[in-house]
Amino acid sequence: LEKEIRACYVPRYYKYMTVSVKQVESTRWYYIDGEVKVPNRQIYNSRITVSKAIASVGGFTDFANKKKVTLTRVDGRTQIVNCPKALKNPSLDPEVYPGDKIHVPRRVW
Repeated sequence: LEKEIRACYVPRYYKYMTVSVKQVESTRWYYIDGEVKVPNRQIYNSRITVSKAIASVGGFTDFANKKKVTLTRVDGRTQIVNCPKALKNPSLDPEVYPGDKIHVPRRVW
């Protein structure tokens, strides 16, 4: 690719030219919002579960409904996660994938 780009410009437009092509990995994200301390997008580096993802943004606020956390997949499927139960039983703590959204709703008093 570098040779082809160089051939298009030298000598027609430039006398000398150095071309460098660099492959850039697209950054993959997952999103956390609602009643967490620092709602934000997070870089997906490696495997992570819903409870660990919530911990990575500072954990729940005092108003969070920890039993009805919504995990929305890229394809639109949703899953309700009961985080207190997931902490006791890791099989109930689903893995998060790039593009997923985690929403922690407010607890109703």
